[in-house]
Parts: sequence; C-alpha cells; structure tokens
Amino acid sequence: SSSYRLTGLRPGVLYTVYIWAIKGSKASKKTSTQAQTDLDAPANLLARDETESSFSVSWDPVQAEIDGYILTYSSSEGSSEEIPVGSDSSSYRLTGLRPGVLYTVYIWAIKGSKASSKISTKAETDIDAPKDLKATDVSLESALMTWVPPLADIEGYILTYRDEEGNMETVEKQIGASESSFALSSLETGKKYIVTIIAYRGSKRSKVVETFFKTVGLVNPFPVDCTQVMKNGNKKSGIYTLYLNNNRSKPFEGFCDMETDGGGWLVLQRRNTGKLDFMKRWKQCIAGFGNLTEEFWIGLDKIYELTNTPTQYELRVELGLGAERAYAVYDDFKIATVKQKFRLTIGKYSGTAGDAMTYHQGRPWTTIDNDNDIALGNCALAHRGAWWYKNCHLANLNGRWGDSRHSLGVNWEPWKGHLVSLDFTEMKIRPLGAMSSRKRRSLMARKKSRATNPQKK
Repeated sequence: SSSYRLTGLRPGVLYTVYIWAIKGSKASKKTSTQAQTDLDAPANLLARDETESSFSVSWDPVQAEIDGYILTYSSSEGSSEEIPVGSDSSSYRLTGLRPGVLYTVYIWAIKGSKASSKISTKAETDIDAPKDLKATDVSLESALMTWVPPLADIEGYILTYRDEEGNMETVEKQIGASESSFALSSLETGKKYIVTIIAYRGSKRSKVVETFFKTVGLVNPFPVDCTQVMKNGNKKSGIYTLYLNNNRSKPFEGFCDMETDGGGWLVLQRRNTGKLDFMKRWKQCIAGFGNLTEEFWIGLDKIYELTNTPTQYELRVELGLGAERAYAVYDDFKIATVKQKFRLTIGKYSGTAGDAMTYHQGRPWTTIDNDNDIALGNCALAHRGAWWYKNCHLANLNGRWGDSRHSLGVNWEPWKGHLVSLDFTEMKIRPLGAMSSRKRRSLMARKKSRATNPQKK
C-alpha cells in the first residue's frame, strides 16, 4: 500500500502522522507530516418564536474548537451583513425584521481562515396587525370604522362586530387589502358595540385588534308625539311608533307630518277620499278607526291620553276644497275623561279659515248612540257625523263626505259655509312652542328677505 485513510478523528484538530518501514526486527527511520481536519458544521438549525419583527434560531454546536460562528439572513428584499456569534452560543435572536416576510438564515463555524460548510433554514415573520382601529362619524344607527394598514403584504381583513350585551350574533365581514375603512349600518341607538379586526394572508393571521364605541342615544327613546320623533333626527313624514306618556309598554302607531309649518305634528284625523264613513258609534270613536296612510280617526282614548299631560298642545286644522287651502290653529287643545264625555277645551284661534271651534268650547262628544248635545234631537244623527256638537255645529269635520245639503257635509262654516262639503281635512297636534327658535329665526329671515327684495311680477 502507498495510502491510508485515518477515520474517527476530531474535527478541526492538527494531527502529526508518522510512518516507517519494517522487515523482521529491522525498522527504517520515521518520516512525518501534519494534517488538520476540517471544521464540522453546526447541525439542526431551527427557527422558533416568530413575531412580527423577530424570530430566534438555534443549532447544535460544532465539536471542533472554533473562534465562533457567522450568521446571515436574506429575503426577497436582499441580504444582511455577516453577524458574528460567540463560540459558546447555540442560539441567536434576529430583530428589526419586516412583518410577513420569508427569511432564509445561514450559519457556519470559523477558526482563523478556516470555515465550515453552511447550513440554512427558513422562517416567516408574523403579519403585523392593523393599527389605530377607531369609530368615527358615529350616529344613531351607523358608524365608520377606520384603521392604519399593516406593513406586511396581505390578502385582506376580517372585521367583526357585536353589541356588548350579547343580544345579537357576531357579524363577520371580509374586506379587501386596499381598504382602510368600513361603514357599519343598521345598528341600534344608544348601544355599545365591540369591533375587532385582523389582517390575513393565506392561513396566516395577525393579532386581533379590538375597540369599543357607542351609538348615539335617542333624545327621546320612547317618543310620545311627533315633535319628540323629530328631535330624534327623523325628518320624513310617515308612520312612527309612539308611546303614550313615554311609556314603553304603551306603544301605538301614529302618522307624523314633518313638513307643515316646521313639522312635528301628530295627525289625529284625515279625510281625503270619501271612502270611509265617519258616522261611527261611541265605542268606535273611542277606539279609533281607518288607515293611517289614508282616511282615519285616531280615537278619543288616545287624544285624551296625549293631551292630558303637563305639555300644552296646539291644534292645527288643515282644510281643502279643490286647489284651495285654509287652516285654523288653536293654541290649546285637550279633552276630558270618558266620564266627562271627552269634553273639549279649545284655545285662542289664529289662521286663514276663520274660527269654527270656539263655538264648540266645553262641549262633550256626541255619537248616534250617545247624545250629549243641547239640541232637541241628536246632532250626530241629524248631521251624519260624530263631534263635540252644541246646538249642532260650525265645524263638522266628521260629517258626510260630499253631502252639500245644509250642515250635513264636511263643513267649516266660517270658510265655506254650511252648504259646501270640503274634500280635504286634517286635524293635528304638537306641543305649543315646539318649533325651535332656530327655525323661527330662519322663517323670520326669509320673511324679512321677501320684504326687502320684493319679486318682480
């Protein structure tokens, strides 16, 4: 042989090798040479404890005596400088990394000018969470959620919201990566909501960010009249749920006129088609009848409960005949109990239709089956209606539609006399002085503007 392989040696060690020839008991001179084994590489390089900006790597140390290790990392964004690590270390924490990035980490051992082979592992930093999640533009039923996007490249967000009391199922929404706001709608007024958001990419999820907000509470959670409905932010005429004496256990439906003279009117009576007969019996007049979107009478029971509170109500009566319109306003309006036969109290008149109601002051309600007027006969029967009749009437708004015989039709005597049956009437109430000073100032300004800038004819 002229060669031999020495095995089982220690890495990174300088060996002196001797060799000589032998024949029987004779031996030649020894010759020697020196050889140093290579450095062994670290083994089992592992990454763990990933966060948005850091992770740790650990390895099995080399057997050789070394000066230390060199560690580097790279990503699609480039490579790091070489990081020297002490020979007695077997782990290192990389910091200041970008979120949601896949890194490749390399490590090797060094001794003098010698270097071991490199080993590597891969690790991905966590996606960072969106920041500054907050609710803006919070109203009665909606809010706009905004946030600062994460640094990581993401596919999108998952946003959830629920009410704090747990009365609703959690709503989950997926939102595109380019968005940084989301409008929540159809919320309940005066409720506290919990909102969370996470960013995601594939199966990766950021930490959950959470915030709270409360929708604007209603000024009047259980409005008793249409002025309170209006103060809750409702500006459209239509049917609303009202509550007698602001009591949540006494709801009823009412039609609110939000346009006439500043709005806030609860309509008690309407006639506009002639389809409904208003000559009703006592119990029907108490309970009310008709359809709120068409012709109706709200009912004496409700009128009593509405007007017998510390609030003073004004009454507005709208009258129409063809294209003609007129109105009468009374600054006080209420009726007495059923025992007092719903006796009428009416205040001071103003308007364009003339005063027909003062004649009926203090009168109880009369129907065809409950005669409380002072006439010899029954005014309800004679005049085809139900009203606060005296020695019959100057106003007969519940009279017979389209009947132009004397005092039988829908009459307002000071405006069109007893021989004309009106084709439109509405009775409506609101608290006296309910029109805000701001609206009054606005109307006064408009009147003043018209007075100083008369239109050319």
